[in-house]
Amino acid sequence: MSLAPNWAQLLTTVVGFLLLVWIMRKYAWGPIIDLIDQRREKIEADYEAAERELGSAEQLKADFQTKLSDIKVIERERVQEAVQKGEHLAEGIVTKARAEVDQTRAKSLQDLELETRKAEQQLRDDVVHLAIGAAEKLIDERLDDAKHRQLIERYIDELALDGQGK
Repeated sequence: MSLAPNWAQLLTTVVGFLLLVWIMRKYAWGPIIDLIDQRREKIEADYEAAERELGSAEQLKADFQTKLSDIKVIERERVQEAVQKGEHLAEGIVTKARAEVDQTRAKSLQDLELETRKAEQQLRDDVVHLAIGAAEKLIDERLDDAKHRQLIERYIDELALDGQGK
C-alpha cells in the first residue's frame, strides 16, 4: 500500500472546492446574508416595537391605576354624600314627627278643655234643672223660668267662688 497522495485527485478536489466557494459567494452568500440581515433587522425592529408597546402598556397601567384610585375616591365621596342625605332625611322625618306629635298633643289638650267646659256647662244646667225642680216641689208653685235660672246661677257662682277661696 502506498501512502503517497494522489496529486491529481487532490488538485481536482481543491479546485472544485474553490470553485464551489466562489460560486456560492457570488450567487448564494449575498442573498443568504441579505436574508439573514433583513431577518435580524426585522427582529430588532420587532423587539424595539415590543419595548415601545411595553412602555406604552406600563403607562396605560399607571393611568388605569390612577383613574381607578380616582374612581374609588369619588365612590367614597358619593357614599358619604348618600349617608349625609340619609341622615338629613331622617332628621327631617324625626322633626316632622315631633311637630305632628306636638300638634296632636295641643289639639288633644284643646279638645279636652272644650269637653271639660261643655261638661261643666252641662253639669251647671243639670244642677239648675234639679234645683228648679226641687224648688217647685218645695214651693209647689212655679215662678217664671228666667227668674229661677238667674237665682240658681248666682247661687252656683257664689258656691264656685267660695270653693276657690278655700
